Amino acid sequence: MRHSRAAAALMGETWALEPGKMEQVAEFAQALIEGRATRGEVFASLAGEGGGESRPYTLTEEGVAVIPVSGVIARRLNLFSAISGGCSTELLGRQVRKAAADPAARAIVLDIDSPGGGVFGLSDLTETIRAAGQIKPVVAFSAELMCSAAYWIGSAANEMMCTLDAQVGSIGVAAMHFDYSRRDEAQGVRRTVLFAGEYKRIASDEKPLSDEGRDYLQARVDHYYALFVEAVAVNRGMSVEDVLAQLADGATHIGNEAAVRGFVNSVGNMESAVARALELADARNNMQTQEADMPGTTPKGAGADSGGSGLMDLSAMTAEQLTQANPDLAAELYAHGVNAERQRVVDLMAAGADPEATASAVRDGIAPADFYRQALAAERTGRAEKLKAFEERLGESAGQDGQAVSAVAGDDFDALVKAHMEEAECSKGKAILAVARKNPELHAAWLAGQK
Repeated sequence: MRHSRAAAALMGETWALEPGKMEQVAEFAQALIEGRATRGEVFASLAGEGGGESRPYTLTEEGVAVIPVSGVIARRLNLFSAISGGCSTELLGRQVRKAAADPAARAIVLDIDSPGGGVFGLSDLTETIRAAGQIKPVVAFSAELMCSAAYWIGSAANEMMCTLDAQVGSIGVAAMHFDYSRRDEAQGVRRTVLFAGEYKRIASDEKPLSDEGRDYLQARVDHYYALFVEAVAVNRGMSVEDVLAQLADGATHIGNEAAVRGFVNSVGNMESAVARALELADARNNMQTQEADMPGTTPKGAGADSGGSGLMDLSAMTAEQLTQANPDLAAELYAHGVNAERQRVVDLMAAGADPEATASAVRDGIAPADFYRQALAAERTGRAEKLKAFEERLGESAGQDGQAVSAVAGDDFDALVKAHMEEAECSKGKAILAVARKNPELHAAWLAGQK
């Protein structure tokens, strides 16, 4: 019974996992189901010398917290901890928060060696890493594998680096279905499944996968793929369209090729990653020191009004006063501000959002990452409103439930998806994303037909 539950947990997961390791996971489930091995034996064969529990982060002499991210990724350390050592997103999040709050740690390096894993917990973890990156620099480094879910995690760092022979990428998700109907028939087993709910057993393993079951699983895969692509776009400061076109084809890339294609910022070894993390930390400290030394600032710990921050009191200094006090620094800050604002506007426009919303974001000084989140939220809200209005029109034109028009609209959407797949020579997931953006009402009707 424990074997069956373990196998069901593996098969019920949606995976952001490098294909080779995906095959090992499938073999792991198969061995448990067929009773060819115990859990301990299979765990040992998959884990190798990776061990079980993740070690706590180490602190270098220079003050860099090095946090390992190794093995198959899961939300909690349970049976997955045996697969290549295993990595818990919950535990990793706690380690990142602890390092960010550690006064002895000047920066953080995520030492990643993972083929990926399950999708659960990744969104929370990447938010934790991004928040830590606001406190002290975070560099994601890999000397071996930074694939799928591991890349999802690494992309949240301030910068990314890999060695010349590391494999990086594999942006995509997968799910697996097992069909045991012929095996059961050969063994004289006939399973009768009692269930309630149309989709409760739509992709169960006692029968071949039906078209409806395939569509159901594909819709789940497409949803997580969209989340993955959106996360990489926000984390790497890219548009969703650029991520789809340049990165998200599921392929892995090695060393310099990964850097050229934009998967990582640079190529180097662990020493390079630690040195880069320290450079980023020094740059931040230097900026804070320059601000603290300017007229109109209060030394750290001095004065009740300062709060001990040591940052410039901008209300006490005009631009003219700054120019007179330190003209070179004033010119440098001005040039930096102009370039940063130019890049901010370019990034906002690259999001491809509503022109009025984009103009408002430019005027209000909204950061691109925050705007991407707002634009995505607005798009989802707009789709929901359009779906509601669409369903109301269906009731008027197609009778009580509007199923006739919904079916036609759903067929139209499927046709557009197939046409886009042929024209762009892309996967169904990418085609759905592309067609949905151009035809939100048809997409809404198609979604309604999936319920």
